[in-house]
Amino acid sequence: MLPELDPRRVLRTMTPEIPKSLKYLRALLLIMAVLLALNTLGRLGVVWRYGVAPGTSPVVGAAVLATVGIIFLLACIGAFLLLGVPAKRHWWLSFLLPLLTIANIASAFAIIPSEHVGVALVLDAYLCNGLLTVVLVILLLKRPVRAYFGISRPASRAKAA
Repeated sequence: MLPELDPRRVLRTMTPEIPKSLKYLRALLLIMAVLLALNTLGRLGVVWRYGVAPGTSPVVGAAVLATVGIIFLLACIGAFLLLGVPAKRHWWLSFLLPLLTIANIASAFAIIPSEHVGVALVLDAYLCNGLLTVVLVILLLKRPVRAYFGISRPASRAKAA
């Protein structure tokens, strides 16, 4: 006769506890996804209303803005889903988001005409995209999050006296 197993105890031993900073990180990714959707629509509205920078086709400019914005949006949603499972690869893949942030900011400033780059675009680019990405990286590098994914620092050498 086999002893009865408590399902809560079995589940607790199979999956590690999700750290609070990882919960904040995942919430931040959802907030970033919503803001990116709104920012992309706003940037496309500026391009449709005022046109694009000289030397750029309006169709190509709008397509680049939409593509970069949607890829960044999907990457945030994908990182949200991947960071729910403790695997080293998922932790490392989430470091692609800062590269997408740079591409998103660069495409906005390259395609939107310089006379229509206003306070809203600068705040959108640097605060919504840049600052939130910095917070994302800080949360990724926190010790409980690294421990959850099995990432640890190498042991420091003992200093000789």
